[in-house]
Amino acid sequence: MKSAEAILKELAQYVRPPRGCSVVLIEWKSNAPPEPNWLAAAGNMTGQTLDRYCEKLSELRKTDPQIDWSNAKIIDGMRRIVVRVSETDD
Repeated sequence: MKSAEAILKELAQYVRPPRGCSVVLIEWKSNAPPEPNWLAAAGNMTGQTLDRYCEKLSELRKTDPQIDWSNAKIIDGMRRIVVRVSETDD
């Protein structure tokens, strides 16, 4: 089982969001094991970037529906992790 951090890194590397755009994974209580235990959200993306995001998100929800949240911080009562492409990232 992959960690939440590994899934977020894989998603962000594939998508290559624009500078200033955040990508977030949030823990979700699934009703059954085939249902993912996570949700993803992202800032504004358009065109090919949005297409890559949707494509990779669909793939990850099929290949890794259950991820390990044990190392994720609890923020506002929920486990979540965020990656934000800064103005200095290339």
